[in-house]
Amino acid sequence: MERGWVAPTSPTNLPIVSEILLVEDDPSIYEAIEPYARRDGSRLAWARSVDEAERHLADRTPEIVLVDRGLPGRSGDQLARALAASSVPFIMVTARSDEDARLAGFDLGADDYVVKPFSAAELMRRVAVVLRRRGVRRIAVSESVEVDRDAHLVNVRGSALPLTRTEFALVEQLALGRDRTFTRGELVELLDLDLETSERALDSHVKNVRKKFRDAGIDVIETVVGVGYTLVRR
Repeated sequence: MERGWVAPTSPTNLPIVSEILLVEDDPSIYEAIEPYARRDGSRLAWARSVDEAERHLADRTPEIVLVDRGLPGRSGDQLARALAASSVPFIMVTARSDEDARLAGFDLGADDYVVKPFSAAELMRRVAVVLRRRGVRRIAVSESVEVDRDAHLVNVRGSALPLTRTEFALVEQLALGRDRTFTRGELVELLDLDLETSERALDSHVKNVRKKFRDAGIDVIETVVGVGYTLVRR
């Protein structure tokens, strides 16, 4: 087992993904990263060995994998080769900081290489950069709500919400903003609403979206009095 850990300092606020797979035998690293992944709207799945990771990958495909090279039993390098062949993005995580080790990691197809000790905040930023570069287009708002930007769908517990094009655009913009509160003026401009009826139209769209979410058993859009709207992430 490769050890080395720096306690995280502050959570990130980046739009990331619905599932990250951590392949690491040290539970303290999982425990340190998991709150940051959850804060960013992602589920952190955990495999303690290459065998466990392969079983997980046979059942579902995460958006990105974090691979420790120094795993018990089979090496993380074996998993890295399989991930590279499958085009699943992955970041190597290791205590080895020498140039040869870094180059070997990239030769295996790694999208990035992180050396222990590291901070969880920096790691999550690196995840976000890799996924943006790879063009990942799904945003997990919470464990129950996901925005699929390619399919133009908002899924609630796996079922698509019946949104109009403008309603989808409204949820998409709020999701991209993470914890940010958007003013009504900003949303009017982003949604390209008619200036003469813009605020009334926005209020109508918000009302309709809220009703559809509530009909699905969840409350997502929150009004910040005197400011505008934000998403509730829980």
